[in-house]
Amino acid sequence: MSTKFQSDILIQRLDGTTYDLGAEGIRVVTFDPPSPAYAHTYAQTSNYGATLGGTQITQVSIPLTFDVIAHDNFDYELQRLKVLQIFSSVEPFYVISLRTPFMRWKVVAEPFSYPRSGNYWKAKNVAVNLICYEGLAESIATTLQNATVNGHEYDASLGVPLADYNYQFHTTNFKVYNPSIIPLLADERPVTILFKGRASSGLTITNRTTNQTFTYKKPINTSDDFKLIGLVPIMNGIQRLGNDYSSRSFIDLARGYNNFEISGASDFTISFETRFYY
Repeated sequence: MSTKFQSDILIQRLDGTTYDLGAEGIRVVTFDPPSPAYAHTYAQTSNYGATLGGTQITQVSIPLTFDVIAHDNFDYELQRLKVLQIFSSVEPFYVISLRTPFMRWKVVAEPFSYPRSGNYWKAKNVAVNLICYEGLAESIATTLQNATVNGHEYDASLGVPLADYNYQFHTTNFKVYNPSIIPLLADERPVTILFKGRASSGLTITNRTTNQTFTYKKPINTSDDFKLIGLVPIMNGIQRLGNDYSSRSFIDLARGYNNFEISGASDFTISFETRFYY
């Protein structure tokens, strides 16, 4: 049986399987995620200086180093196989630091070596580069669903003013706060907008902050379930993309406060479900 260490880093597979590296006999030495990797483009528009043409966030490499302790040579090889299983990158996985258990990074691992330390029982300074190809950490919870890590429940409130942590509304005018360091664009980080209520002549959702308006042209009854997931309107589980159904527009969330207005609806609940990105 392998030595156990203090919990520090969790590896979570897409199917929900979670590995506590400390409990697996893996002693984490360093895990220090860097800042987002900004890529800037410039255009020379004069003799003296350039103009910033655009900025993108690209993939970032997060170094993780650890030691593995085993009891004998056979256990060492079993531990090696376990490490390869944990960091298998046939598909992406999440890494969660228990220093900040309310956020996670979606990553794949680059190839890495598993060196012995001059004996049969220890693999020392295994260094794995975890590539966070989306470039940012995300909240483990959504605005409508909490998440549990190591028996503790977390919401998505990091960076949200306490008085404004509300993402479900019953009034025609309200504000939605986005604490992410990026805007939540419908074609990149789609927010799910859920509407339950009555809109006898159709529903209009307007984000006054971004000057965007979406209209669903057909009646909505209280028994219907309407969603706008990024670019895609869905009525009772069926996509409604045609011009006969909607304005073929979309809603983004700017950074910070977004002022919304709802038209055509009565006795309704409208909810915004998303993760936040840091």
